[in-house]
Amino acid sequence: MPWYSGSPVVVGNLVYVPVSSMEVALAVNPLYGCCVTSGGLAAFDLATGAALWYFPTIEQPAEQTGRHFLLVEKHGPSGASVWAAPAYDAERGRLYFGTGQNFSHPTTDTSDALFAVSAQSGEIAWVRQFTANDAYTAACNIAALNHPNCPDPMGPDVDFGAPVVLTRTGSGRPLLLAGQKSADVHAVDPDTGERVWTRKLGRGGIIGGIHWGLAVNERQGLVFVPVSDKALVGFPAPGKPAPGLYALDVDTGAVRWSHKRESRCSDRECVFGLSAAAVAANDIVVSGSMDGYLMVHEATSGALLWEHDAWREHSAVNGVRAKGGAFDAHGAMLADDLLMVTAGYRYVGQQRAGNAFLLFQVRPILD
Repeated sequence: MPWYSGSPVVVGNLVYVPVSSMEVALAVNPLYGCCVTSGGLAAFDLATGAALWYFPTIEQPAEQTGRHFLLVEKHGPSGASVWAAPAYDAERGRLYFGTGQNFSHPTTDTSDALFAVSAQSGEIAWVRQFTANDAYTAACNIAALNHPNCPDPMGPDVDFGAPVVLTRTGSGRPLLLAGQKSADVHAVDPDTGERVWTRKLGRGGIIGGIHWGLAVNERQGLVFVPVSDKALVGFPAPGKPAPGLYALDVDTGAVRWSHKRESRCSDRECVFGLSAAAVAANDIVVSGSMDGYLMVHEATSGALLWEHDAWREHSAVNGVRAKGGAFDAHGAMLADDLLMVTAGYRYVGQQRAGNAFLLFQVRPILD
């Protein structure tokens, strides 16, 4: 059952659509026979909607691997969803994207991986896996019940959920940057898929690590990385959490600066960390935390220029009271001198919900 969670990308007369799968959630039903679908990337004619090609992340058809409750069939391989929009490379005529974990065993060498495919034909140029043998579904969230649709052994669920970013170093070398839920940032050669550098910033986990998106300032040679390191009950992650915003040198992966602060969370609905995508423009970077702070930093130094506490009620222009909350998933948007963002994203029952759409006017800081 396909699921379309990533934004389509339009290039000329073609539109590219990333494909994930609902089975990662359907597996919560113990009577569901998990799992038979995989992710992929589809290309369509923009004018007519005609399907031009489809690239599956798992070529091998799923087969029955066993049963549970006597009658419910188990299948595999499956998974390796494409959760985010691909990056287009006009120079090489390629598309780049990352994949998620497998849903069932046997695992494949295409999960938790980066792909390069031809933008015209979908033919694969290269694939590089970063975490092997990672199998997980939402059924594992209730693993204490010994759920039959939680793969055994269960993997760490450290997929590539954020879009990959194509950029250049200060010397002009092209690099593909990808953030993984393991809290690793990888720099890869777009021609070959060879790893150039990797920087681990936290302990990672099923909600990240790096969850929804990186931002790059190519002129300054910096990539900005929000790290969640959010823990879930029943999913211990080794190491010490290191949530915050990090600026890395694109050439080397070295940390130029980081911004961390103490959490104000005291109840189950308040979780600290940065899961939402960051956005960079000119000399600033904007990020939002899961405990309701929207922050603007100076890009080169990391100095905090401004922050807004959205964890409260706001007077809305339509005469009602809007409730702010967590910043997560899609990040803020900058357009001309306007900063737009939604507050109140609730995820896995551990973030405060809300319904506020916030708009700010950005003004220069005068020395």
